[in-house]
Amino acid sequence: LYEKKALERLERGDDFVDDEEQSRINSSKEEFQTAPEGAAGPTGSKRAYLKARESKIDLDSKLNKTQVVTSSTTGSGQGGYWCEVCKCILKDSIAYLDHINGKKHLRTLGFSMRVEKSSADAVREKLEQLKRKMNEKSKLSGTKKKSAVQEYEERLAEAAANEEKAKAEKKEEKEKAKEEAGEELDEETSAMAEMMGFGGVA
Repeated sequence: LYEKKALERLERGDDFVDDEEQSRINSSKEEFQTAPEGAAGPTGSKRAYLKARESKIDLDSKLNKTQVVTSSTTGSGQGGYWCEVCKCILKDSIAYLDHINGKKHLRTLGFSMRVEKSSADAVREKLEQLKRKMNEKSKLSGTKKKSAVQEYEERLAEAAANEEKAKAEKKEEKEKAKEEAGEELDEETSAMAEMMGFGGVA
């Protein structure tokens, strides 16, 4: 069986993924989902370009929870992070992240390690998409989004107000220091006058 698979891999190239390998990968988690059928990929490769994940990876769900692990416990029941694709257990979050971002895991899912080069049109489209998303969010929350000019003017006004406040505080401190210095000088003068016999006549 393994010889047959090795020969098939040699014949079809390094990008070959058998049906059994693909069929066992079926998960709701994004990090375990296979590349879409017919997705664009590097020239001469059957694998799809690597793409960014859209959802957050769940690393916290098992935090502060007790789990009983026995010698007969297998798979995801063991303590740690279970990879449904590679059928392996990883003992900490760093090892898990390294694994799901690694070559072996991504190749099994049908992704190459190369990223598609972005064209100017693709960047414009992405910016438009993000703009639409932000507008939808502001509509749902009921708050009107401020323009960049309004935000800039508000920041300028805030900075000017802070500057004025700092100047006033500095001036107050100087005046206070002057008063204290004046009081000290008066005390010194009266002490000197007393010593020289210029004290007040009774």
